[in-house]
Amino acid sequence: MADFEIGTTEEGMTNIEILTEPLDPPKSEFLPYARIVNLGNGGKRGVGFPVAIWNFPLMTLEQRDQLKIFCPDASAAVFIRTKKNDDSYAVFEAVMIWPENEDRWYGIKRNYQILFRNLIEVPEGS
Repeated sequence: MADFEIGTTEEGMTNIEILTEPLDPPKSEFLPYARIVNLGNGGKRGVGFPVAIWNFPLMTLEQRDQLKIFCPDASAAVFIRTKKNDDSYAVFEAVMIWPENEDRWYGIKRNYQILFRNLIEVPEGS
């Protein structure tokens, strides 16, 4: 099974390494909650849905355009397969957030970061 996948439907997910313009697996982050709030007793609590971040150190314009198909506007509903903190992989329904600022360097995108919010894990075999 592929490590990192993306699609507009769960059945239509594609391994990012075998797209027309293949992408190397991203450096990924998984946050089990959207933010941390301070509690009155001095503790902290995580609140909100999980978040995933895919970081690509370098990406060609063709690779960028290929990912843009999944998110034609500022955000889009997608399905992804990504790494969790225990190094296992899971499928999630998510909202893909397109970067507001894109670092360009001689036709190459640098330090490209794609955010996935409101992650809802899809049980295996569903």
